Amino acid sequence: MDVTVVGTGAMGAPIASHLMEAGYDVGVWNRSPARSEPLLGLGASAAPGPEGGFGPAVVLSVLSDDAAVREVFVESSALSAMQPGSVHVNLATISPSLAVEAAQLHTAAGLEYVAAPRFGGVPVAEAGRLNVVIAGSVEAVELARPYLREFSAALWPVGDDPAQANVVKVAGQVLIASAIQAMAEAVSIVERSGGDAHRAIEVLNSTITPGPVYSMYGALIADACYEPARFTPILGRKDVDRARHLADAVGLRLPLGDLLSELLSEAIASGHGAQDWAVLADMQRRRAGAGSYDE
Repeated sequence: MDVTVVGTGAMGAPIASHLMEAGYDVGVWNRSPARSEPLLGLGASAAPGPEGGFGPAVVLSVLSDDAAVREVFVESSALSAMQPGSVHVNLATISPSLAVEAAQLHTAAGLEYVAAPRFGGVPVAEAGRLNVVIAGSVEAVELARPYLREFSAALWPVGDDPAQANVVKVAGQVLIASAIQAMAEAVSIVERSGGDAHRAIEVLNSTITPGPVYSMYGALIADACYEPARFTPILGRKDVDRARHLADAVGLRLPLGDLLSELLSEAIASGHGAQDWAVLADMQRRRAGAGSYDE
């Protein structure tokens, strides 16, 4: 095997597929083995689990969150079983504090650690157009680069401190949540005034808010389409709260971040936790005014 993909769910499977299409001998491992069976049928190899160090010297992990990364890499025998000098590329969105801890543990085990959180959902991964923020030693990043290129539109190095890649990802999540709420408020004004949400989104995205976040989420808002979820309010609040905690640690306050956390909590409490976080628009549509404004 040339490379192993650990975690073959909705994001990991297309990543593994692109690597296979590029001609790499790809090993796959998942905590639920059934999730890897389609890839095995396409020619992937069954990689050993944590106790076997996952096989080759380059391991890409696409796990869901801090808890999953801890379970598979921190609380298992994986790091001691991996080949000395191996590179672990972590594509998960995890907390910067865990990134610091993971980097230290890898160094102590004689391994390289590259943080590589990505922007882009499942359709973007399937198209091989993810934007990947990468941080780690120059040598480790260069070893990882050929594999990352096979499923990415661009790679964005941000230095040798792995935690900084996760800081950038958390900051980006705040921007996306802010864009959703801003569009939700704009569309609610148009709709309450008798206008066409689809036409308004088309005008706005063609003039003052062009870009993939506004076009993708603008369409979901105009259609009031929140299933299947690409990213849920529960995950969104987690990332926004990560940004708030990070800001607090460096002596900052995020007024908009505080508001977004409150709004996402409201969506969750109202039973929308499993829908797409664009459901903030539905909450906005239902929100009654508190008074009137004089011109």
